[in-house]
Amino acid sequence: MYKKMLVLLDGSELAEVVFKYARELSGRLGIDLELLHVVTPQEEDLLPMRRAYMERMAERLCSEAQGVSDAAGGDLKTCIQARGKVVVGYPAEEILKYVEENDIDLVMLSTHGRSGVKTWDIGSVASKVIHAAKVPVWLVPAELREEVMADALPKRTLVIPLNGSKLSEAVIPYALGIARQRGAEVEFVLLYVDEVQDILFTRDALEAKEAERAKMKAYLEQVADTIRAEGFAARTELLIGDPATSIIEYLKDNPAQLLAMATRGRRGLSRLVFGSVAEEVIHMIKKTPMLLVSAASAVE
Repeated sequence: MYKKMLVLLDGSELAEVVFKYARELSGRLGIDLELLHVVTPQEEDLLPMRRAYMERMAERLCSEAQGVSDAAGGDLKTCIQARGKVVVGYPAEEILKYVEENDIDLVMLSTHGRSGVKTWDIGSVASKVIHAAKVPVWLVPAELREEVMADALPKRTLVIPLNGSKLSEAVIPYALGIARQRGAEVEFVLLYVDEVQDILFTRDALEAKEAERAKMKAYLEQVADTIRAEGFAARTELLIGDPATSIIEYLKDNPAQLLAMATRGRRGLSRLVFGSVAEEVIHMIKKTPMLLVSAASAVE
């Protein structure tokens, strides 16, 4: 059960997208919100202004999220809570410290945008937080689909790319938790991308590849069965091509509420190693939010 989400605001136009999306999720999932803004030591004279801004945003968010909850049925929580906090330091370090000390279940922040002024390099901060955080990180693209924001897609689809490893499956329990808390009909789509093109094979090699793909389809169905056993619809897709590009193209043709992926991040800011596919997808994705879970943390 997710109870508290940390929402990172940097005072930019991108933060407004995060704010709106956090409001909708808080209202629908019944999650309390903590708004955090980090002022660097060089900007400490801006503290009074930033604190006033965060307090104002927290009050607004609490009221608006409660309105979303009431419109959705109003029985998720008695009252959604939100508070704003400003701290002085270096963003990634302060964010991770705040997560540790305040029982945070989820972290939400924006990805790079093609425009907009940012007070910190959110791409660098996001990378560090994703790798080192012990909790899932929810990335919000600057061009988030309005249908996702308004929960107006024809299907509430949650897409999970898998590669056959237990590490790639580490995100599934977290995704199931969100689906249960959402309380509405959710369909899971499990993807596997084979990056080897058939034209490169001899006849014998092609037969071996087809056997390998059949084995992978059976694996996907086995994982899908575990999701179906939890009461959710699940289907599988096997794609062929470059993994990151194939995932992005699939989302363009099949808009989803959420893309959930495991990363190979390791605890600590000095060891920043993304799974290469997850990293590529983060840089390419534009309209679909992502839930990222460090597989290294999940299996500890």
